[in-house]
Amino acid sequence: MATQNSNSDVALNLPLGVTLSIGEVLFTVAIAAMVKLIANDISVFMILFFRYLLCIPLLLLTAIIQRGTAAFRVQDKAKLALRSAMGLGSFGCLFAALQTIDLSKMTALLQTIPIFVTLLAPILLGETVGWRRRIAVLIGFVGAVLIVDPSNADWLNKGVLLGIASPFFGALMLLTLRRLGQTDHPSTTALWYNIIGAAVFFGVCLSLDIPMPEAKNIVLILCIIGVMSSFQQFFLAHSYKLAPASILAPLRYLSVPFGVGASVAFFDETLTSSFFVGTAILVSASFFILKRSEKIKAKSQ
Repeated sequence: MATQNSNSDVALNLPLGVTLSIGEVLFTVAIAAMVKLIANDISVFMILFFRYLLCIPLLLLTAIIQRGTAAFRVQDKAKLALRSAMGLGSFGCLFAALQTIDLSKMTALLQTIPIFVTLLAPILLGETVGWRRRIAVLIGFVGAVLIVDPSNADWLNKGVLLGIASPFFGALMLLTLRRLGQTDHPSTTALWYNIIGAAVFFGVCLSLDIPMPEAKNIVLILCIIGVMSSFQQFFLAHSYKLAPASILAPLRYLSVPFGVGASVAFFDETLTSSFFVGTAILVSASFFILKRSEKIKAKSQ
């Protein structure tokens, strides 16, 4: 009887969970598009400062509601520092890459996160990765190579290197979160991560004497980026409370068509056949790794 109620609850919340997940993907692409829009008009460090600063209010409210007076309490400060460093590295590289790399290409390269997680998990966490997932990793990297298109004379540029570094640091962040989640509450770690990010990039802006933006349109876009980032994190966290991960995880691949649509509509980007083939290979490999990991996890339980 209890099982039936549990399943009913999941079914009742499934539409909302899926809606929040799709909303999170839309926010992610919209944030990247807005960053690209202003990345050549204002320092990336200033964009990052606004992004982290304006995430704090909603995350603070969430942490207080969920944990009360323990909202700021952290058990493993070392892992929190490492998680924060990897997160700052991932977003820093992402925002910097968008100065030069196409939005469509950057959106596709972000799909290498599951590839990097699978590659790094045995080294950092001692997890066992079977031959099927190892082959999928190799195939995924072939897709990534096709996306960056080595036949292009200027293929290995700063934007591409930063575009690859972003999902690499993102994978390290996810692996760190696996360990951190064993000791600390996610709302508290998310709050501290954004506080640290705001403090770090405020310090960078001060040390480099980067002026605050004066143009009203730039300030407005910065505020929108910050507010949307807070809701993006909120939607991501709460969607997984309302629907199974097996249903929500594949929805993240919607960022590719959303990103392609935004790149063509707003930035007049030209897409090559190599991009489409590479993206199809990369997404297929990442999806296989996801489903294979879920199957192995289900067997072990």
